[in-house]
Amino acid sequence: MTATMAYSLQYYLRSYRYVAPLLIFSLTLFFIYSIVPNPVMPSYSLTSTFLFVVSAWLAFGYIDVEDGTQQQITVMHTGSLSKYYYGKLLVIVIIVNILSIICVLYPILFNKFDRQPSLSEWVIALLSHSILSILGIALSILFTNKWVQKLSYAILGIFLAIALSLAGAGIENSSPHSIKALSWLIPPVFRTMDMLNNYEETAYSGVVVSLISPLVYSGLLFWLFLIKMKRKLV
Repeated sequence: MTATMAYSLQYYLRSYRYVAPLLIFSLTLFFIYSIVPNPVMPSYSLTSTFLFVVSAWLAFGYIDVEDGTQQQITVMHTGSLSKYYYGKLLVIVIIVNILSIICVLYPILFNKFDRQPSLSEWVIALLSHSILSILGIALSILFTNKWVQKLSYAILGIFLAIALSLAGAGIENSSPHSIKALSWLIPPVFRTMDMLNNYEETAYSGVVVSLISPLVYSGLLFWLFLIKMKRKLV
């Protein structure tokens, strides 16, 4: 597994596909905190949402960085299709979690907030960034070129998925009561956003739901991806 991860990372670094999203990430994070002071949890709501988008961008460029022939060769050397994708996905998960730590620590270390966050706020913020970044990965990898062969369709699909995720609260609030339950089919980014924006008024159960729901959603998408790829690659 370690060798697979090292190979995937090395191959990705040579592609330079990460340059644009990481550059945008750095510039935007700097811009968000260029004016001080900032409220703690609403700021984390903004950066976790932004990281969700950046993670989707990173993963989209990463998942198909190898061509089909090279992927088959790598799977043969790895010995297992599942092991190949577990190692590959773990690399991008580690990358976005490093970005999550940066998002949380940067404003603390450079005094960008109007007050120092409490330990509980720090933990919730870190979990929110990590979970939403993983959800971004899970959404974007469904648009691999083995699923959506036309690049233009894949990019359009990702944009629509991201837009739907961010607009979830408005969709839920405007839906008739009889179909409100269907809002749980929408990627639950908006639930975590709302929890962070209203952290002081949110009950403990609401905090748990806002963190667990995107994690469960991501798990289902990863499972769907792995099942589908077993039929596509071999």
